[in-house]
Amino acid sequence: MKSYLRALAFLTVAPLPFIRFEKGGEDLTAAAVAFPLAGATLGLVLAASAYAIMLILPPYPMAVVVMALSFFLTRGLHFDGLADTADGLMGTTDREKAFKAMKDSAIGVMGAAVLLFVYLLKLSLLAGLTPGAIPAAVFLMIVAGRWAIVCSGSWFPPARDRGLGDLFLRGLKPAVFFKASLVAILMLILVFLWKPDLLLPGAIGVLVALGVAYLLALYASYRLGGLTGDILGAASELGELFFLIGYFVILQSGDTAEPIYRTVILLAERI
Repeated sequence: MKSYLRALAFLTVAPLPFIRFEKGGEDLTAAAVAFPLAGATLGLVLAASAYAIMLILPPYPMAVVVMALSFFLTRGLHFDGLADTADGLMGTTDREKAFKAMKDSAIGVMGAAVLLFVYLLKLSLLAGLTPGAIPAAVFLMIVAGRWAIVCSGSWFPPARDRGLGDLFLRGLKPAVFFKASLVAILMLILVFLWKPDLLLPGAIGVLVALGVAYLLALYASYRLGGLTGDILGAASELGELFFLIGYFVILQSGDTAEPIYRTVILLAERI
């Protein structure tokens, strides 16, 4: 329970003044196991909001409101990480210049452009889904984004030995990822029991999200010699985007995926 509350306090604006983090970063690292569960909590709030908003607004305004709520409920934590990562990894070619660009509080041209493109894609993909598939998409997108943080951070060292992000990364190990994955998989199973027809798009979307997060971490480690807190924020944002891409593509495959859907549902009924 403590790990869950710490994860919720760190990842959202939930009013939990009694939660404290030690300077060594061990508490935050331990909380990483519960990141998918904290994501599921936020995802439930956003999914319910999406459902309610669709009762009075068309899909595109609904998507804008949901993305705005996500931003404010997380203090723009990962939003900032995506912008800084784009400025550092795409706006420069030198390692030290990359660190300097990522540390700069001002958003550069590359960061602004990437934020624009990522959020336009998120909005378009959400609005393009059938209404019945949107609440589950919002929920799973948020879970996948927080799972992606743990996935990207568990395999590579911190780029520098300074700051909370580096202390957090130093404590992340593959074992933390596997424990977090058990929690995340449980969340997925609950959704798929509720809507079996979303098993394939949901599972593919999650796999794509985690794969992209790992590749981002691999590239960042190659460029910087390790990861930073900003890289983890970018992994979350890109994880959400690529979850939606995988989810959308499989749902739109129509007749091509129909035999697979039938087989999966038949197996689920027999189990």
